[in-house]
Parts: sequence; C-alpha cells; structure tokens
Amino acid sequence: MLPQKSFYMIRHGESVANRDGYFSGNLDVELTNTGKQQAVKARTTFESLPIKPTIIIHSHLSRARDTASIINAGYQLPMIETHLLGEHHFGDWEKMPWQDVRPAFLAGQNPPNGESHEDFKNRCHKGFQFALKHEGTPLIVCHGGVFRGFSALYGKEMHGITNCTLYSFDVYESEPDFPWKITLIE
Repeated sequence: MLPQKSFYMIRHGESVANRDGYFSGNLDVELTNTGKQQAVKARTTFESLPIKPTIIIHSHLSRARDTASIINAGYQLPMIETHLLGEHHFGDWEKMPWQDVRPAFLAGQNPPNGESHEDFKNRCHKGFQFALKHEGTPLIVCHGGVFRGFSALYGKEMHGITNCTLYSFDVYESEPDFPWKITLIE
C-alpha cells in the first residue's frame, strides 16, 4: 500500500485551538508559547536517535511548519511543505468547541461542508506516498488527524497522539496487515 520504509512522525506543538478546546482543522492557527517550548524540547530528543532524520516533510499549516522549523534549528535539514499532510478539513465544525462536535466526529459523521473521512484518508495516502518516496529517513511533522488517517489506511485506529510527541515507524514485515512497528521516542 505504501513504500516499506522507516520514518519518524510528530504532531505539531500546542496550538491556540488545542489550548482553547476547539476544532481548527484547515484553519491556520498559531503555536502557543507552550507549543514552541514543546518543539524545542522535541529537538533535543533527536540528539539521542541512533538513526537521524535526513529530511523534514511538513504540513502547509503554520502550526506544523513552525514546529518543523524549531526542531530543525541547528540541523539545517532540507524541508518540504505539502498540503497533503494538512489536518482534516472540518468545514462547519471549524472553530466549534470539541465537546460539541467530538461525539459526532468520533461516530464517523462527515463534517458538514468539510472533507469526508474517505476523502481525508485518500489525501493522507497521497501525502504518505509523497513523503516516503524521498531518499533517507523522513521526519513527518503533521497533525493528530494525519496519524489517524495513516492508521485508517490499514483499517486500524490511532488516538491519543499528544502534541510534539515523537514516534518511529519501523518496517515490521511479520505483521502484513500493519507493516510498521510504532515506538514512542522519549
């Protein structure tokens, strides 16, 4: 389904929408000061990695772009931006409080005037094909929804991805239904 290649993936730092508890989706919201500090802390995690990322591929939204730039300070890796790894477009749900919309979203309802779950999954598929075609070991800086979109490609669920938490996705051939071993890097 996707190129069998190891990679790293991290969700952006805390955004204003995360802090204030509303769906941001395709809205371009900034990182909070806490989010910027989380990205600085994540950067130090890279120093202990046995295999370092060689390229950073990030969402076009500023919360992911800024997280990627903060992590990349001092490393100067090539950075590539793509809308394919942007958050789920929530349409009329954008700017609505999580508690008002989350039950409908988690029940599988498509956001009115937004991107259907199937369209989002297809976009994520294209985004991962794009990211994993690059030489070396990519670091993908994206959104919680993109983690869910990735796992949905394999009929799996992935929830609880916190801000600026780094994961390695290593090829794991003995599990053909989900050919990656996911490890939280602390």
